[in-house]
Amino acid sequence: MKTQHRFTQYIRNPDSAPVPSDIEKRRADIYRDLFFNNLQSFLADNFPVLRKVSSNENWNALVRDFFSRHQSSSPYFSQIPTEFIHFLQHERAANEQSVDDPPFITELAHYEWAELLAATNDGAEQTRAHVDNIEQQLLTLSVNAYPLAYQYPVHNISPEFIPSEVPDTASYLVVYRNADDEVVFLETNPVTHALLEKLANNSQQHSHAILTKLAAEMHHPNPDVVIQGGLSILRDFIERGIIVAAG
Repeated sequence: MKTQHRFTQYIRNPDSAPVPSDIEKRRADIYRDLFFNNLQSFLADNFPVLRKVSSNENWNALVRDFFSRHQSSSPYFSQIPTEFIHFLQHERAANEQSVDDPPFITELAHYEWAELLAATNDGAEQTRAHVDNIEQQLLTLSVNAYPLAYQYPVHNISPEFIPSEVPDTASYLVVYRNADDEVVFLETNPVTHALLEKLANNSQQHSHAILTKLAAEMHHPNPDVVIQGGLSILRDFIERGIIVAAG
């Protein structure tokens, strides 16, 4: 067991852990490279934009840091993207190399992760809502839809567009899988984002009550404007499959 533990330490962090004396270094290096290359290739496939905007040196250093320091909570390979997001959100900053990361790294990775979830989610069968009499319906967010808010315009980031400063306005998006099983996104706004957040996991409040509450929280002088605008948004989102019937 001691040899196995030392071998694992070397595989994960060869710069700080020696090869066990009873294992040939050449063979150990084959496994070391195999594990690392498989991981970095898997992450590159799941976070393609992040990979494209990262230099080879910075990307490999990031993956190495994740591989060597993160303690995964799940044994499943499919959960690696989720573990990577947790690492970026809670652990990456402890490494002094993180000063070389683009300032939008965590938000961009989270956006690509949401796209991945929308593409791969095998949630329970959902009931399509009706576009008639929306006010009295119990509506909720589709399990394949994700309302998102970011400081950076992550949906526009590419090798040709790499923001260096936080924009004056935040980016509000909803990523979802449509009826053709395509993952797409819409740009929204703070009010629509707040509405989608209220609909998430909703099973008790009718649409009119939710919109009335939203108007009150906005302190809008004419609540009916918010309600009618919200009903229009709900109608559009029902047709897109972003909103479904609750229950």
